[in-house]
Amino acid sequence: MMKRMRLFLAAATGAVLLVGGAHLPAANAATAGPDFSGAASSDAFIPLDKDIQVSVTLTLRDPGTVTSIAGHITPPGGSQRAVTFDFAPSTAAEAVVTGRFGIGKDDAAGEWRMSVQVARGGAPRSNAFVINVSARQGISDAGVSPNPVRLVKGKDVKVSVKAGVTDAGSVSAKLVSQESDESFDLGDLEQGTDGYFRGITYFSDDTTTGDWKLEVYATRGGQSLKGVASFTVEAPARGTSKKARARVTIDAPAKVKKGAPVKVSGKVYRGAKKYPNKRLEVYFKAKGTSAYKLLGFVKSNSAGRYAKSYQAKKDGYFRVKSPGTARTRSALSPQEFVDVRP
Repeated sequence: MMKRMRLFLAAATGAVLLVGGAHLPAANAATAGPDFSGAASSDAFIPLDKDIQVSVTLTLRDPGTVTSIAGHITPPGGSQRAVTFDFAPSTAAEAVVTGRFGIGKDDAAGEWRMSVQVARGGAPRSNAFVINVSARQGISDAGVSPNPVRLVKGKDVKVSVKAGVTDAGSVSAKLVSQESDESFDLGDLEQGTDGYFRGITYFSDDTTTGDWKLEVYATRGGQSLKGVASFTVEAPARGTSKKARARVTIDAPAKVKKGAPVKVSGKVYRGAKKYPNKRLEVYFKAKGTSAYKLLGFVKSNSAGRYAKSYQAKKDGYFRVKSPGTARTRSALSPQEFVDVRP
């Protein structure tokens, strides 16, 4: 069942600078004028709790004849503010220039109108753009299914998380026991076609019973928002099986160029100790698909560490599984998203 979440602000201190670029969502271009090619590009958004500096990039035509660039931008219902540019003369046919301006937590989202004045030895000429500034990120609701989670002797029970989050750059989740120090890290949640973010993990029959909480973290531009919801876990009717616990960590690059190697690495534990020479399964799920596919196997070394590289082909999620044995439970790593760039 989805629940309203208690929200906590966990924003990074200091000003945040967002660097615009070709891979950020493109802003809409109004009448760009003769001085620029194509649309402006920016990832501007309303911050959670403090002023931030954001950037916008434009492609300047014939930069060798330009003597100065200046600009200003006006939010809906607000007053204009300056946009400063890092222009330097160039002999190239075109050059990318970056402008920077401030956004405050009380500013309005929507269409911000930017005017850029370009001088080429005479009177400056005006170029108009529209920058779409997205709303403040938020967590509206989230829940765990099933709730309560009823443990079953000798089996792993699937536990699903669903969260309603808006305007975030990334969303992750953890399940944390209120009765012990046990927790499950789900890693990066995946956004579905309905807009909700989802993730799964599995509870073994010896998972701590009682009160638990779901923690959802929404992050963008160095600012984080945390939402908390509660659920419960019930003991198995026939007791627990006698097996040692396992745990798998995972690390992978957040971004990588298409065709480059993606190194998936981490450690595997049995109980609180390293788990040497353990054969692990590496899985991948392409963004927008519904199922993980087995990529291959990797064995941990004497220190319990593992590493395996794969060619980057598509955006997607990696997970590593430690299969169970007669004496040891199975374990699943958090989900790790890798953004594959052209």
